[in-house]
Amino acid sequence: MSASTPTTTFDERVLAALPEAPAFVAAIRGRAFEAFRTLPLPSQQTEEWRYTDVSGFVFDQVPAGAESSSAPEVLDGVAADLGERAGLRLQYGRATIERRLDPALEARGVLLLDLDRAAAEHPELVEPHLHDLVPVERSVFTALHGAFRVGGTFLYVPPDVQVELPIETVTGLGEDRAAVFPHTLLVADRGSEVTLIDRYVSPPLAGALSDAVVELVVGEGAHVRYVSLQEWGSGVTHLAVQRAVVGRDAQLRTLGVALGASLARAEVEVELAGDGSSTELLGVYFGDGQQHIDHRSIQLHRGSRSASDLLYKGALKDAASAIYTGTVIVDHDAHRCDAYQTNRNILLSDRARAMSVPNLEILTNDPTRCGHAASVGPVSEDVLFYLQSRGISREEAERLVVFGFFNEVLDRIDLADIRTSLERAIADELRGGS
Repeated sequence: MSASTPTTTFDERVLAALPEAPAFVAAIRGRAFEAFRTLPLPSQQTEEWRYTDVSGFVFDQVPAGAESSSAPEVLDGVAADLGERAGLRLQYGRATIERRLDPALEARGVLLLDLDRAAAEHPELVEPHLHDLVPVERSVFTALHGAFRVGGTFLYVPPDVQVELPIETVTGLGEDRAAVFPHTLLVADRGSEVTLIDRYVSPPLAGALSDAVVELVVGEGAHVRYVSLQEWGSGVTHLAVQRAVVGRDAQLRTLGVALGASLARAEVEVELAGDGSSTELLGVYFGDGQQHIDHRSIQLHRGSRSASDLLYKGALKDAASAIYTGTVIVDHDAHRCDAYQTNRNILLSDRARAMSVPNLEILTNDPTRCGHAASVGPVSEDVLFYLQSRGISREEAERLVVFGFFNEVLDRIDLADIRTSLERAIADELRGGS
Protein backbone atom coordinates (compact mmCIF):
# COMPACT_ATOMS: atom_id res chain seq x y z
CA MET A 1 0.00 0.00 0.00
CA SER A 2 1.45 3.39 -0.98
CA ALA A 3 2.13 6.07 1.60
CA SER A 4 -0.56 8.30 0.07
CA THR A 5 -3.23 5.65 0.51
CA PRO A 6 -4.89 5.70 3.96
CA THR A 7 -5.18 2.78 6.33
CA THR A 8 -8.53 1.08 5.80
CA THR A 9 -10.89 -1.51 7.19
CA PHE A 10 -11.58 -2.67 3.62
CA ASP A 11 -9.02 -5.45 3.39
CA GLU A 12 -8.56 -8.92 1.90
CA ARG A 13 -10.65 -10.57 4.62
CA VAL A 14 -13.63 -8.35 3.89
CA LEU A 15 -13.20 -9.02 0.17
CA ALA A 16 -13.04 -12.77 0.71
CA ALA A 17 -16.23 -12.68 2.79
CA LEU A 18 -18.32 -11.26 -0.06
CA PRO A 19 -20.85 -13.60 -1.70
CA GLU A 20 -19.62 -15.74 -4.58
CA ALA A 21 -19.92 -14.01 -7.95
CA PRO A 22 -19.70 -14.96 -11.65
CA ALA A 23 -16.17 -15.05 -13.04
CA PHE A 24 -16.40 -11.68 -14.81
CA VAL A 25 -17.68 -9.97 -11.65
CA ALA A 26 -14.93 -11.60 -9.58
CA ALA A 27 -12.39 -10.31 -12.09
CA ILE A 28 -13.79 -6.78 -11.74
CA ARG A 29 -13.58 -7.10 -7.94
CA GLY A 30 -9.96 -8.20 -8.08
CA ARG A 31 -8.95 -5.43 -10.47
CA ALA A 32 -10.84 -2.85 -8.42
CA PHE A 33 -9.28 -4.00 -5.14
CA GLU A 34 -5.78 -3.64 -6.56
CA ALA A 35 -6.65 -0.15 -7.77
CA PHE A 36 -8.10 0.75 -4.36
CA ARG A 37 -4.87 -0.35 -2.66
CA THR A 38 -2.74 1.94 -4.84
CA LEU A 39 -4.83 4.99 -5.81
CA PRO A 40 -4.45 8.11 -3.64
CA LEU A 41 -7.27 10.20 -2.26
CA PRO A 42 -8.33 12.97 -4.67
CA SER A 43 -6.39 16.17 -4.12
CA GLN A 44 -7.59 19.76 -4.18
CA GLN A 45 -4.53 20.46 -6.32
CA THR A 46 -6.43 18.86 -9.21
CA GLU A 47 -9.11 20.76 -11.12
CA GLU A 48 -11.68 17.99 -10.59
CA TRP A 49 -11.55 18.22 -6.78
CA ARG A 50 -10.41 21.80 -6.24
CA TYR A 51 -13.50 22.86 -4.30
CA THR A 52 -14.16 19.74 -2.22
CA ASP A 53 -11.67 18.56 0.37
CA VAL A 54 -11.60 14.82 1.05
CA SER A 55 -7.95 14.75 2.14
CA GLY A 56 -8.98 13.77 5.65
CA PHE A 57 -11.39 11.04 4.59
CA VAL A 58 -10.85 7.83 6.55
CA PHE A 59 -11.97 4.50 5.11
CA ASP A 60 -12.98 3.12 8.49
CA GLN A 61 -16.53 2.08 7.60
CA VAL A 62 -17.64 -1.51 7.14
CA PRO A 63 -19.90 -2.81 4.35
CA ALA A 64 -23.55 -2.53 5.35
CA GLY A 65 -24.93 -5.75 6.80
CA ALA A 66 -26.79 -8.31 4.73
CA GLU A 67 -29.21 -9.43 7.43
CA SER A 68 -32.75 -8.09 7.26
CA SER A 69 -36.00 -10.01 7.45
CA SER A 70 -38.36 -7.12 6.80
CA ALA A 71 -38.34 -3.60 5.40
CA PRO A 72 -37.02 -1.18 8.04
CA GLU A 73 -39.14 1.80 9.01
CA VAL A 74 -37.25 4.19 6.72
CA LEU A 75 -38.22 2.07 3.69
CA ASP A 76 -41.77 1.51 4.90
CA GLY A 77 -42.33 5.25 4.96
CA VAL A 78 -41.02 5.74 1.43
CA ALA A 79 -42.92 2.78 -0.05
CA ALA A 80 -46.19 4.03 1.43
CA ASP A 81 -45.74 7.41 -0.24
CA LEU A 82 -44.98 6.25 -3.78
CA GLY A 83 -47.16 6.95 -6.78
CA GLU A 84 -48.27 4.28 -9.23
CA ARG A 85 -45.27 2.23 -10.34
CA ALA A 86 -44.69 -0.43 -13.01
CA GLY A 87 -41.96 -1.94 -10.85
CA LEU A 88 -40.33 -1.49 -7.47
CA ARG A 89 -37.12 -2.70 -5.88
CA LEU A 90 -36.22 -2.04 -2.23
CA GLN A 91 -32.69 -2.62 -0.92
CA TYR A 92 -31.59 -2.12 2.67
CA GLY A 93 -27.83 -2.19 3.10
CA ARG A 94 -26.99 -4.99 0.71
CA ALA A 95 -30.16 -7.04 1.19
CA THR A 96 -33.01 -7.00 -1.32
CA ILE A 97 -36.19 -6.50 0.69
CA GLU A 98 -38.72 -6.51 -2.10
CA ARG A 99 -38.86 -6.75 -5.88
CA ARG A 100 -41.92 -6.58 -8.07
CA LEU A 101 -42.57 -5.91 -11.73
CA ASP A 102 -45.77 -5.78 -13.77
CA PRO A 103 -46.24 -9.37 -15.10
CA ALA A 104 -47.20 -7.99 -18.52
CA LEU A 105 -43.80 -6.30 -18.75
CA GLU A 106 -42.00 -9.45 -17.62
CA ALA A 107 -43.79 -11.33 -20.37
CA ARG A 108 -42.41 -8.83 -22.90
CA GLY A 109 -38.85 -9.38 -21.69
CA VAL A 110 -38.35 -6.45 -19.30
CA LEU A 111 -35.91 -7.35 -16.50
CA LEU A 112 -35.79 -5.67 -13.09
CA LEU A 113 -33.33 -7.63 -10.98
CA ASP A 114 -30.74 -7.46 -8.27
CA LEU A 115 -27.53 -6.74 -10.19
CA ASP A 116 -25.76 -9.85 -8.86
CA ARG A 117 -28.66 -12.09 -9.87
CA ALA A 118 -28.72 -10.46 -13.31
CA ALA A 119 -24.98 -11.06 -13.70
CA ALA A 120 -25.49 -14.76 -12.92
CA GLU A 121 -28.64 -15.32 -14.99
CA HIS A 122 -28.10 -12.88 -17.88
CA PRO A 123 -24.34 -12.42 -18.29
CA GLU A 124 -24.79 -11.63 -22.00
CA LEU A 125 -26.65 -8.44 -21.02
CA VAL A 126 -24.60 -7.42 -17.98
CA GLU A 127 -20.98 -8.23 -18.83
CA PRO A 128 -20.64 -5.84 -21.83
CA HIS A 129 -21.81 -2.89 -19.74
CA LEU A 130 -20.85 -3.36 -16.08
CA HIS A 131 -18.18 -0.76 -15.27
CA ASP A 132 -17.79 0.04 -18.96
CA LEU A 133 -18.97 3.64 -18.62
CA VAL A 134 -17.51 4.08 -15.12
CA PRO A 135 -14.22 2.15 -14.96
CA VAL A 136 -13.19 1.03 -11.50
CA GLU A 137 -9.83 2.75 -11.99
CA ARG A 138 -11.47 6.20 -12.32
CA SER A 139 -10.76 7.10 -8.67
CA VAL A 140 -10.11 5.50 -5.30
CA PHE A 141 -13.86 5.74 -4.62
CA THR A 142 -14.95 3.95 -7.82
CA ALA A 143 -12.27 1.34 -7.08
CA LEU A 144 -13.70 0.85 -3.58
CA HIS A 145 -17.16 0.54 -5.13
CA GLY A 146 -16.08 -2.01 -7.71
CA ALA A 147 -14.31 -4.13 -5.11
CA PHE A 148 -16.97 -4.27 -2.39
CA ARG A 149 -20.31 -3.70 -4.13
CA VAL A 150 -23.02 -6.23 -3.40
CA GLY A 151 -26.52 -5.84 -4.80
CA GLY A 152 -27.62 -2.94 -6.96
CA THR A 153 -30.22 -2.63 -9.69
CA PHE A 154 -30.26 -3.98 -13.22
CA LEU A 155 -33.00 -2.79 -15.57
CA TYR A 156 -33.24 -4.01 -19.15
CA VAL A 157 -35.91 -2.90 -21.62
CA PRO A 158 -36.04 -4.89 -24.90
CA PRO A 159 -36.32 -3.27 -28.35
CA ASP A 160 -39.52 -1.28 -29.03
CA VAL A 161 -40.99 -1.91 -25.55
CA GLN A 162 -42.58 1.14 -23.93
CA VAL A 163 -42.91 1.10 -20.13
CA GLU A 164 -45.61 3.66 -19.42
CA LEU A 165 -45.41 3.91 -15.62
CA PRO A 166 -42.18 4.69 -13.75
CA ILE A 167 -40.02 2.00 -12.18
CA GLU A 168 -38.44 2.88 -8.83
CA THR A 169 -35.59 1.51 -6.77
CA VAL A 170 -35.02 2.59 -3.16
CA THR A 171 -31.78 2.10 -1.25
CA GLY A 172 -31.93 2.48 2.52
CA LEU A 173 -29.24 2.61 5.19
CA GLY A 174 -29.60 2.59 8.96
CA GLU A 175 -26.21 1.80 10.52
CA ASP A 176 -23.60 4.23 11.82
CA ARG A 177 -20.19 3.92 10.15
CA ALA A 178 -21.61 1.62 7.47
CA ALA A 179 -20.82 1.79 3.76
CA VAL A 180 -23.29 1.08 0.99
CA PHE A 181 -22.44 0.84 -2.70
CA PRO A 182 -25.55 1.49 -4.81
CA HIS A 183 -25.07 0.55 -8.45
CA THR A 184 -27.66 1.10 -11.16
CA LEU A 185 -27.16 -0.36 -14.62
CA LEU A 186 -29.92 0.54 -17.08
CA VAL A 187 -29.87 -0.78 -20.64
CA ALA A 188 -32.63 0.60 -22.86
CA ASP A 189 -32.53 -1.22 -26.18
CA ARG A 190 -33.38 0.22 -29.58
CA GLY A 191 -36.67 2.13 -29.73
CA SER A 192 -37.62 1.44 -26.09
CA GLU A 193 -39.00 3.88 -23.52
CA VAL A 194 -38.71 3.85 -19.71
CA THR A 195 -38.55 6.02 -16.60
CA LEU A 196 -36.35 4.92 -13.68
CA ILE A 197 -36.29 6.61 -10.27
CA ASP A 198 -33.39 5.99 -7.87
CA ARG A 199 -34.02 7.06 -4.27
CA TYR A 200 -31.53 7.04 -1.38
CA VAL A 201 -32.91 7.38 2.17
CA SER A 202 -31.72 7.09 5.77
CA PRO A 203 -32.10 8.65 9.21
CA PRO A 204 -29.22 10.79 10.55
CA LEU A 205 -26.13 8.57 10.87
CA ALA A 206 -22.59 8.94 12.14
CA GLY A 207 -19.77 8.49 9.65
CA ALA A 208 -21.72 6.52 7.01
CA LEU A 209 -20.66 6.33 3.35
CA SER A 210 -22.70 6.05 0.17
CA ASP A 211 -20.41 5.28 -2.78
CA ALA A 212 -22.72 5.14 -5.82
CA VAL A 213 -22.33 4.41 -9.53
CA VAL A 214 -24.98 4.82 -12.24
CA GLU A 215 -24.48 3.59 -15.82
CA LEU A 216 -27.16 4.43 -18.41
CA VAL A 217 -27.04 2.88 -21.88
CA VAL A 218 -29.61 4.52 -24.15
CA GLY A 219 -29.92 2.65 -27.44
CA GLU A 220 -30.78 3.98 -30.87
CA GLY A 221 -34.13 5.79 -30.87
CA ALA A 222 -34.77 5.02 -27.17
CA HIS A 223 -36.31 7.51 -24.73
CA VAL A 224 -35.14 7.33 -21.10
CA ARG A 225 -35.98 9.42 -18.06
CA TYR A 226 -33.76 8.96 -15.03
CA VAL A 227 -34.36 10.57 -11.62
CA SER A 228 -31.94 10.49 -8.69
CA LEU A 229 -33.41 11.53 -5.32
CA GLN A 230 -30.68 11.85 -2.68
CA GLU A 231 -32.34 12.07 0.73
CA TRP A 232 -29.65 10.63 3.01
CA GLY A 233 -29.67 11.82 6.61
CA SER A 234 -27.02 14.09 8.09
CA GLY A 235 -23.71 12.40 8.83
CA VAL A 236 -23.64 10.54 5.51
CA THR A 237 -21.00 11.20 2.85
CA HIS A 238 -22.50 10.61 -0.61
CA LEU A 239 -20.17 10.29 -3.59
CA ALA A 240 -21.81 9.43 -6.91
CA VAL A 241 -20.69 9.03 -10.50
CA GLN A 242 -23.41 8.93 -13.15
CA ARG A 243 -22.43 8.37 -16.79
CA ALA A 244 -24.62 7.84 -19.82
CA VAL A 245 -24.11 7.13 -23.49
CA VAL A 246 -26.93 8.14 -25.84
CA GLY A 247 -27.34 6.54 -29.26
CA ARG A 248 -28.55 7.83 -32.61
CA ASP A 249 -31.86 9.75 -32.43
CA ALA A 250 -32.20 8.77 -28.76
CA GLN A 251 -33.23 11.00 -25.86
CA LEU A 252 -32.16 11.06 -22.22
CA ARG A 253 -33.80 13.30 -19.62
CA THR A 254 -32.39 13.33 -16.09
CA LEU A 255 -33.26 14.98 -12.80
CA GLY A 256 -30.81 15.06 -9.92
CA VAL A 257 -32.04 16.09 -6.47
CA ALA A 258 -29.67 16.67 -3.56
CA LEU A 259 -31.39 17.36 -0.24
CA GLY A 260 -29.49 15.23 2.28
CA ALA A 261 -26.02 14.06 3.38
CA SER A 262 -23.43 16.22 5.11
CA LEU A 263 -21.15 16.06 2.09
CA ALA A 264 -22.69 15.24 -1.29
CA ARG A 265 -20.83 15.12 -4.58
CA ALA A 266 -22.46 14.04 -7.85
CA GLU A 267 -20.58 13.76 -11.12
CA VAL A 268 -23.05 13.65 -14.03
CA GLU A 269 -21.67 12.99 -17.50
CA VAL A 270 -23.52 12.39 -20.77
CA GLU A 271 -21.91 11.32 -24.03
CA LEU A 272 -24.13 12.16 -27.00
CA ALA A 273 -22.58 9.51 -29.19
CA GLY A 274 -25.17 9.22 -31.96
CA ASP A 275 -26.28 11.71 -34.59
CA GLY A 276 -29.53 13.38 -33.58
CA SER A 277 -29.18 12.43 -29.92
CA SER A 278 -30.37 14.78 -27.17
CA THR A 279 -30.36 15.21 -23.41
CA GLU A 280 -31.99 17.44 -20.80
CA LEU A 281 -30.24 17.61 -17.43
CA LEU A 282 -32.16 19.14 -14.52
CA GLY A 283 -30.90 19.61 -10.97
CA VAL A 284 -32.37 20.82 -7.67
CA TYR A 285 -30.45 21.16 -4.41
CA PHE A 286 -31.14 22.76 -1.04
CA GLY A 287 -28.45 22.94 1.62
CA ASP A 288 -28.65 23.90 5.29
CA GLY A 289 -26.49 23.64 8.41
CA GLN A 290 -22.90 22.85 7.41
CA GLN A 291 -23.83 20.86 4.28
CA HIS A 292 -21.44 20.90 1.33
CA ILE A 293 -22.92 20.08 -2.08
CA ASP A 294 -20.69 19.56 -5.12
CA HIS A 295 -22.06 19.04 -8.64
CA ARG A 296 -19.83 18.41 -11.63
CA SER A 297 -21.22 17.86 -15.14
CA ILE A 298 -19.91 17.07 -18.59
CA GLN A 299 -21.99 17.35 -21.78
CA LEU A 300 -19.92 15.63 -24.46
CA HIS A 301 -21.15 16.01 -28.05
CA ARG A 302 -19.73 13.42 -30.43
CA GLY A 303 -22.73 13.00 -32.70
CA SER A 304 -23.80 15.65 -35.19
CA ARG A 305 -27.10 17.51 -34.76
CA SER A 306 -27.01 16.57 -31.06
CA ALA A 307 -28.50 18.80 -28.39
CA SER A 308 -27.99 19.21 -24.65
CA ASP A 309 -29.66 21.53 -22.16
CA LEU A 310 -28.62 21.70 -18.50
CA LEU A 311 -30.47 23.64 -15.80
CA TYR A 312 -29.36 23.32 -12.15
CA LYS A 313 -30.80 25.48 -9.37
CA GLY A 314 -29.93 25.53 -5.69
CA ALA A 315 -30.81 27.35 -2.48
CA LEU A 316 -28.51 27.56 0.54
CA LYS A 317 -29.08 28.74 4.09
CA ASP A 318 -27.21 28.71 7.42
CA ALA A 319 -23.52 27.96 6.65
CA ALA A 320 -24.15 25.58 3.74
CA SER A 321 -21.94 25.71 0.66
CA ALA A 322 -22.26 24.56 -2.94
CA ILE A 323 -20.05 24.33 -5.99
CA TYR A 324 -21.15 23.67 -9.54
CA THR A 325 -18.56 22.97 -12.23
CA GLY A 326 -19.83 22.19 -15.72
CA THR A 327 -18.15 21.59 -19.06
CA VAL A 328 -19.64 21.43 -22.54
CA ILE A 329 -17.40 19.67 -25.06
CA VAL A 330 -18.23 19.63 -28.78
CA ASP A 331 -15.94 17.17 -30.57
CA HIS A 332 -14.08 17.87 -33.82
CA ASP A 333 -16.41 15.73 -35.90
CA ALA A 334 -19.68 16.94 -34.35
CA HIS A 335 -21.62 19.34 -36.56
CA ARG A 336 -24.58 21.69 -36.01
CA CYS A 337 -24.92 21.00 -32.29
CA ASP A 338 -26.85 22.93 -29.63
CA ALA A 339 -25.56 23.03 -26.06
CA TYR A 340 -26.73 25.12 -23.12
CA GLN A 341 -25.72 25.19 -19.48
CA THR A 342 -27.36 27.23 -16.72
CA ASN A 343 -26.65 27.20 -12.99
CA ARG A 344 -28.29 29.61 -10.56
CA ASN A 345 -27.96 29.84 -6.78
CA ILE A 346 -29.92 31.78 -4.19
CA LEU A 347 -28.39 32.51 -0.77
CA LEU A 348 -30.74 32.67 2.22
CA SER A 349 -28.17 33.70 4.85
CA ASP A 350 -25.03 35.80 5.10
CA ARG A 351 -22.96 32.70 5.88
CA ALA A 352 -24.09 30.56 2.93
CA ARG A 353 -21.67 30.29 0.01
CA ALA A 354 -21.96 29.16 -3.61
CA MET A 355 -19.68 29.10 -6.61
CA SER A 356 -20.43 28.37 -10.26
CA VAL A 357 -17.78 27.53 -12.86
CA PRO A 358 -19.16 26.90 -16.39
CA ASN A 359 -16.80 25.95 -19.23
CA LEU A 360 -17.04 25.52 -23.00
CA GLU A 361 -14.68 23.50 -25.21
CA ILE A 362 -15.75 23.95 -28.83
CA LEU A 363 -13.45 21.85 -31.00
CA THR A 364 -15.46 21.92 -34.23
CA ASN A 365 -15.39 24.63 -36.90
CA ASP A 366 -18.98 23.93 -37.95
CA PRO A 367 -21.55 26.51 -36.83
CA THR A 368 -22.54 25.53 -33.32
CA ARG A 369 -24.89 27.22 -30.84
CA CYS A 370 -23.48 26.99 -27.34
CA GLY A 371 -24.04 29.11 -24.29
CA HIS A 372 -23.83 29.19 -20.54
CA ALA A 373 -25.14 31.29 -17.67
CA ALA A 374 -24.44 31.35 -13.95
CA SER A 375 -25.51 33.45 -10.99
CA VAL A 376 -25.10 33.56 -7.21
CA GLY A 377 -26.92 36.04 -5.03
CA PRO A 378 -29.21 36.69 -2.07
CA VAL A 379 -32.95 37.20 -2.16
CA SER A 380 -33.62 40.73 -3.40
CA GLU A 381 -34.50 43.02 -0.51
CA ASP A 382 -36.48 45.19 -2.94
CA VAL A 383 -38.67 42.23 -3.86
CA LEU A 384 -39.17 41.29 -0.20
CA PHE A 385 -40.05 44.90 0.67
CA TYR A 386 -42.57 45.06 -2.17
CA LEU A 387 -44.28 41.85 -1.03
CA GLN A 388 -44.26 42.98 2.60
CA SER A 389 -45.82 46.30 1.56
CA ARG A 390 -48.74 44.26 0.24
CA GLY A 391 -49.37 42.79 3.69
CA ILE A 392 -47.32 39.59 3.28
CA SER A 393 -45.04 38.58 6.16
CA ARG A 394 -41.30 38.42 5.52
CA GLU A 395 -41.27 34.63 6.01
CA GLU A 396 -44.09 34.15 3.51
CA ALA A 397 -42.47 36.60 1.09
CA GLU A 398 -39.22 34.65 1.22
CA ARG A 399 -41.12 31.41 0.67
CA LEU A 400 -42.83 32.84 -2.43
CA VAL A 401 -39.52 34.09 -3.84
CA VAL A 402 -37.78 30.75 -3.32
CA PHE A 403 -40.63 28.77 -4.90
CA GLY A 404 -40.65 31.20 -7.81
CA PHE A 405 -36.90 30.67 -8.16
CA PHE A 406 -37.30 26.86 -8.31
CA ASN A 407 -40.39 26.87 -10.55
CA GLU A 408 -38.28 27.10 -13.71
CA VAL A 409 -37.06 23.58 -12.90
CA LEU A 410 -40.23 22.27 -11.25
CA ASP A 411 -42.31 23.23 -14.29
CA ARG A 412 -40.18 20.91 -16.43
CA ILE A 413 -40.78 17.87 -14.19
CA ASP A 414 -43.66 15.91 -15.67
CA LEU A 415 -43.84 13.29 -12.90
CA ALA A 416 -46.58 14.66 -10.67
CA ASP A 417 -45.68 12.79 -7.48
CA ILE A 418 -41.98 13.70 -7.81
CA ARG A 419 -42.83 17.37 -8.27
CA THR A 420 -45.19 17.26 -5.27
CA SER A 421 -42.59 15.63 -3.03
CA LEU A 422 -40.00 18.22 -4.09
CA GLU A 423 -42.37 21.09 -3.32
CA ARG A 424 -43.00 19.55 0.10
CA ALA A 425 -39.26 19.12 0.73
CA ILE A 426 -38.50 22.72 -0.22
CA ALA A 427 -41.30 23.93 2.07
CA ASP A 428 -39.86 21.81 4.92
CA GLU A 429 -36.40 23.31 4.36
CA LEU A 430 -37.83 26.83 4.49
CA ARG A 431 -39.62 26.02 7.74
CA GLY A 432 -36.35 24.80 9.22
CA GLY A 433 -36.92 21.04 8.77
CA SER A 434 -34.16 18.62 7.99
